Amino acid sequence: MKVKSDFITNSSSSSFIIGLSDITAKQLKQIHNHIEEVDDIYDAWKITETDDCVECNTYMDNYDLYEYLIRIGISSKVIKSWHS
Repeated sequence: MKVKSDFITNSSSSSFIIGLSDITAKQLKQIHNHIEEVDDIYDAWKITETDDCVECNTYMDNYDLYEYLIRIGISSKVIKSWHS
């Protein structure tokens, strides 16, 4: 996996990786339950939790999960863009 320090997005894909040590348990729960916060019925974000991070990725145009992460108090400094 390649990790970049800047945010990458385009109309077909977007991905984030956040270290679990950088977020609270409440924020982790909010990420897993993000669909409850949006108006869209369709959500193609895949949220995967590993031992040390949470990975968020999509291959379609969806609502702005990055902005949601900022809104729930996660610092943009700990959100890393990534792609495989």
